[in-house]
This record gives sequence, structure tokens and C-alpha cells, in this order.
Amino acid sequence: MILNPLVSVVTPVYNREKYLVECIESILSQTYENFEFIIINDNSSDSTANIIKDYSLQDSRIKLLENDKNIGATLSFNRGFGIAQGKYIARMDSDDISLSDRLKNQVNIFESWHDLEVLGTGAILIDHNAKEIGRRQFPSDFKRVKKILNTGVPVFDPSVMMRTSTLKETMGFDNRLAPADDYHLWLTLFKKKKIISNIDNYLIKYRLHDSNLSKLESREQLRKSFLALQIYNSDFSTNEFFKKNIPQSLNNFEELIIEYWNGSETSVTGSIKILKEYFRNKEYYTKSNELKVLTLLKSLLKKRSYIFFWYLSKFLLAKLLK
Repeated sequence: MILNPLVSVVTPVYNREKYLVECIESILSQTYENFEFIIINDNSSDSTANIIKDYSLQDSRIKLLENDKNIGATLSFNRGFGIAQGKYIARMDSDDISLSDRLKNQVNIFESWHDLEVLGTGAILIDHNAKEIGRRQFPSDFKRVKKILNTGVPVFDPSVMMRTSTLKETMGFDNRLAPADDYHLWLTLFKKKKIISNIDNYLIKYRLHDSNLSKLESREQLRKSFLALQIYNSDFSTNEFFKKNIPQSLNNFEELIIEYWNGSETSVTGSIKILKEYFRNKEYYTKSNELKVLTLLKSLLKKRSYIFFWYLSKFLLAKLLK
């Protein structure tokens, strides 16, 4: 057992027997060793609990928490974060893989950059068989991070390391904004002038498969993302916003995205309706707003063929709707 761990790795897990071994092995084989590994079993019905127990008997750095009922990833993470001893919190999803130098690289940067609050890394995208299907990075400079925050997350969430003290200020992730609680947190921290940055190194493998939370709850995630942005742009804190029972305000464009958006499987019919609203709504005629909306659309798309479709449609509809 590590008595004074500098890093607390926190992993909520629910029915991940297929990928969990790779996840655990990737943390236990880190070149940086001064960490505790808190795994929260969210009342799984498969062999998840047995896998964690077996590893905890082999490595005392693992702390297993068992939920009596399924409470979801956000509350499970907060429960693990609540017992964390480390100066830094490292997120780790139960179906992903951390490269061996991930913690070492992130700790080195935090120890030399004392104003830093949140640090993400580049990610290698893999399929259910761990085959690489792409790579993704986010910027490190303030202006580009701020620009991205207007349309989505500015970090690759499963790669994030944070100062524990910063996370305690917000009481962890806010379950009222789940499954967009991560986006809400980054907006909240940015509003508080906290520094959010990224390093270019590809230090995590992020797995894309049919049971990803973002696919199962994409519409709710979009709705809560727009709500998080409304809170961010208001004069109220999140608690004040909810206490005042301020209704969520959505424009036609946002409502169409929520109704028709279905990841890379969005229908042509739905795509055209979204695009038509974009061009018809005078709110988006200015260049700054146009760039904001197009950045949002591009960030929602994963397949290059669909990105090409968006820009081709933009050109054609611009001609048709003049």
C-alpha cells in the first residue's frame, strides 16, 4: 500500500469484463509508481467484481469500492474521488488503455507548472479489438482552448489529470448535468480563471464501440451540453441557476441538432434540416457565429466522409438559399 500517493487514479466501472483487464494492466504497468488506484464497481452483473478483487489481492495500490446499487459513472467517480489521497486526480475509463509513461509525463508537467489545474493528452482511437483507427489532439494555448469551449470539451476527458484541490472546489462532477457533466466542469473551471491545457503526446488509447456512453445517450448529452453552456453564459453559479428554476432556452438550430443528431449515423434528411436552419437563421449570418456553428458541427462528426458532406452541403446550400 502506498501511504502517501501523489496521484489517485479513479475508475468507475460497470459491466466491463471484456476490456477491464487491459485497463487495469495499463495502470499497474506505469513507469511512475507513486499512485493509488481507486476502482468503483457500480453494481456490475458480470464478472467485473471478481476481476478487480483478483487484482487487488496482487497489488495493494488498488482500492475497490462496491456500490450497493447502480448509480452511474458520475456519482461513482465522485465517490472514488471522495476518498482520494493524492495531490492529483487522474481519470481513467474502464474500457481504455493508458500508455506506460502517461502518469510520469503528466506529473512532471504539474510539478513544474504550479498554476496548471487540468491537463489532457493526445489520444489514439482504437476499435473494440484494440486496432488503431485514428488519433486526436487538443490545443495547449489559452485562446484556442477558449474557442473550443464554446462548442465542446477542450480536453480528451479520459486522459485528464487534475489538481485534487481544484476538483474539491467544485465538489466533483455535477450529476445534474450528466452525461455532459465533464463539459460543465471544464466550463465552470474556465469561468473561475483556472488553467486548462494539453500536451501533444499520445498517452491514452480511447476505445470506440457500440456501448460507449456518448452513443447510448447522445441526445441527452447534447441537451445537457447546451444547458451547461447556458449556465456558463449566465450571471449565476450552477446552484443559483437551478434554485431559480431557470428554464433551458434552446434556439431552433439547437433543437434540430438534439432531434436529428445521431453521431456518424445521422440521416441525410436530418442533416439537411439542420443545415437549412443554420442558413435560414439570421442569428448565424455573422462570420464569427458561422465559424462557431460549423466548428460545433465538425466536432460532432467522427467520420471524414460526413465532414466532407457537411462542407459540400454548406457550399451547395449557400448557393440555393441566397
